[in-house]
Amino acid sequence: MLGVMGEKERDRTSQRMCVGCGNRAERDELVRLVVGPSAPFVAVDLGRRLGGRGVSVHLRRRCVHEALRRGALARALRGVAEVEPESVERMIDEQLTQRVRGLLSSALRIRRIALGTEAVRAELVATRGDLLVVAEDARGRATELTKLATSIGCATATWGTKASLGEAFLRQELGVFLVTDRGIARAILECLTQIEALSEDE
Repeated sequence: MLGVMGEKERDRTSQRMCVGCGNRAERDELVRLVVGPSAPFVAVDLGRRLGGRGVSVHLRRRCVHEALRRGALARALRGVAEVEPESVERMIDEQLTQRVRGLLSSALRIRRIALGTEAVRAELVATRGDLLVVAEDARGRATELTKLATSIGCATATWGTKASLGEAFLRQELGVFLVTDRGIARAILECLTQIEALSEDE
């Protein structure tokens, strides 16, 4: 479950059509898929930097499945080989997760992150914190920290397990961390929102 973060009004970007649902949306709300050189023949272009013919699709499971089920992706990409929806979802998830890890490394490098219950609580008590992330299997004081974060206007998110969060920081396990840089926090929350949307059945 993800919390909310206030954000400044964005400049409008160009619109694209989702090949899954057929609706138009701002470019930033869609993910670009391009023809890949080898199996699975579709590459995910989150940064929109890859060359070649591409199409856009909402970061929603329903749209990804519809784009593939109706052959919209194959037609738009001119005969690309059949691709399983789960394969595309997995590629998107992996890229988003990698981006989150890169952002966490940046936060760690500039010392704008608190790791573990005590460090996180100390920051929150001092009313510092832009994004609290709690592992899905965290217990104990996770609820208390979430309430404290919410009370000071800090965004919250649930993501991963204690093992996977620990792995991101070269620890055995980690139940909670707090990002104290607003720009990095906003970028991480956006990725986590997209990961959650992709995993939901609509």
